Amino acid sequence: MERARRRMPPVAGPLYYSPTAFARRHFGGPVFRVIVDAGFSCPVRDGTLGRGGCLFCSVDGFRPPTSRPELSLREQVEPALPRLRSRYPRASGFLVYLQPYTNTYGSPERLAQVLDEARTLEGAVGTVIGTRPDALPEPILAVLEEAARRAFLQVELGVQSTHDPTLREMRRQHTWADSLRAIAALRARGVRVGAHIIMGTPWEPVRSQIRGARLLSAAGVDAVKLHHLQVLRGSAMAGMREPAEWPLPTWRQYARIAAAFLERLDARIVVERLLARAPREMLLAPRWGVPPERVCREIAGVLRARGSRQGRLAARA
Repeated sequence: MERARRRMPPVAGPLYYSPTAFARRHFGGPVFRVIVDAGFSCPVRDGTLGRGGCLFCSVDGFRPPTSRPELSLREQVEPALPRLRSRYPRASGFLVYLQPYTNTYGSPERLAQVLDEARTLEGAVGTVIGTRPDALPEPILAVLEEAARRAFLQVELGVQSTHDPTLREMRRQHTWADSLRAIAALRARGVRVGAHIIMGTPWEPVRSQIRGARLLSAAGVDAVKLHHLQVLRGSAMAGMREPAEWPLPTWRQYARIAAAFLERLDARIVVERLLARAPREMLLAPRWGVPPERVCREIAGVLRARGSRQGRLAARA
């Protein structure tokens, strides 16, 4: 006779530390991000480390039409604000998000100028900088340390994986050790650190992907963004094989991986994203056929079914 499934007690309170909860604590209410392009390049595109970008990269797939490097930050931000303010009517301000490419890959003088301009924008409550772990030389770190003293600043590192063979397959041209050094250097200077991680890759065992949560927790990151691996139009992945031939997880499989990751992630780390959200016209695979919100509900459902939440298994070996 089949044994009855054990019913787990319901989980009270939030399942993970959301950006909404963080904004309420830090800013007193909701904030949103405005993506800008400050005109920086990338060492995996300009020939320094490679050309064509990382295997999965298709940066224009995530760039709003207002984000153009030939425009000043103000010229990029102001046209985007009416739409974003209507979407987030209760927001008390916004974060200037330097997202495209590697935004510490340039002179410290140029970075300081960009950060100064971001601080002058009316309604801006801070800046978020996307960059690579291997693009933080000492002069750049000094600029970031000074900027963090003056206003909210978070540096988001494209860690992508804690598994070096996977980083090689992705053509990242950096290692997990590079990420550890970057996290430590930023923390030592009082700069908040976010880490972007790609889950559901065909190159890394699932156990290793999940173990990454504990490694990031031990490293001391402040925030994490989870993405599922996507084949995007214009990326190197799209040209290597038919999109459907990539061995990618189903949405339910991904939800189980993400839930297990969250269980092992320190509960003090903000979970800023649970999965990637590419424009439909850019996405070649996986075509899950369900909206992102359904996948997020599935992740929550897996945690509730286990009577679990973020950090429940973080302290276990």
